[in-house]
Amino acid sequence: MKINQMEYFAQVCRLGTITRAAKELHVSQPSVTAAIHEMEKELGVSLFYRRNNKLYLTEEGNFVLDRVADILKDVERLDRDLKGFVGTKNLIRLGVPLQIGACLLPLIFGKFRKMNPEIKLEIQESGAMDIVRSLLEDQLDMAIVSVDISRQWDVSWTPLYQSEFCFCVAVGHPLSGLDSITFEEACGQPLVAFKEGFYVNERINRQMKECGVTPEILLRTEQLHTVKNLVVHGGCGAFLLKEAVLTDPLIRPIPMNPPMPAQIGVITRRDRPVYSDCRKMLSFIEEEFAGTN
Repeated sequence: MKINQMEYFAQVCRLGTITRAAKELHVSQPSVTAAIHEMEKELGVSLFYRRNNKLYLTEEGNFVLDRVADILKDVERLDRDLKGFVGTKNLIRLGVPLQIGACLLPLIFGKFRKMNPEIKLEIQESGAMDIVRSLLEDQLDMAIVSVDISRQWDVSWTPLYQSEFCFCVAVGHPLSGLDSITFEEACGQPLVAFKEGFYVNERINRQMKECGVTPEILLRTEQLHTVKNLVVHGGCGAFLLKEAVLTDPLIRPIPMNPPMPAQIGVITRRDRPVYSDCRKMLSFIEEEFAGTN
């Protein structure tokens, strides 16, 4: 059975007559009639019956129409996705969590843009959970996140490297000389934390429940610079990815004991093709972080 036969059949069903379907399809009436007859011969059933000069679907015809509608939708989706896969948009909408943006964005905007000056980048910086929602709502093409969430969400996951959460305090803080710190010890300090939508919240809240501790959280914010300012000037502690403070000489990241690892990776929508510009970005990032796990 050919695609054009199914298209002709669907139009006859929608418009009610072969004449109107032929006009809509910009083909001759005999072409539509022949396509319907060929389908009936191939399927071995009558698709229509005529009454008062109008065509009506038989029971078998209704069954075939349901299947044909699904097939035509799949064909349309295949055509759209293939064009996206082989085509270029010269635009990548990339999501990056605040905590790793300071580390990754200079690399992306620097080296990648020099290699691919024709590709424009639109960056969304926010919490990992908010970024995933934006990706699933088709507001982003891809994202770099700090956790493998492919089991929770319908996304494809490409691991990049292993990071870790640290307990961050100001240089000169009474705890700043420690080689490591337990979660319970860290929760004995006044804390500044992120609001909902940040993966670190889920991770820390889960750990609190497991350890049975309720720390004093002085402030929840969406801004990384606010967290850092309160760590440096407010005497607070904060659980942050080590990337978030790598270039900050006033903050001391204390490794957790036991460690709190975090996998950094790239996510894309599982139900959409990764078009060529994004494949360039993904290959670039994978090459840059090859061997860092």
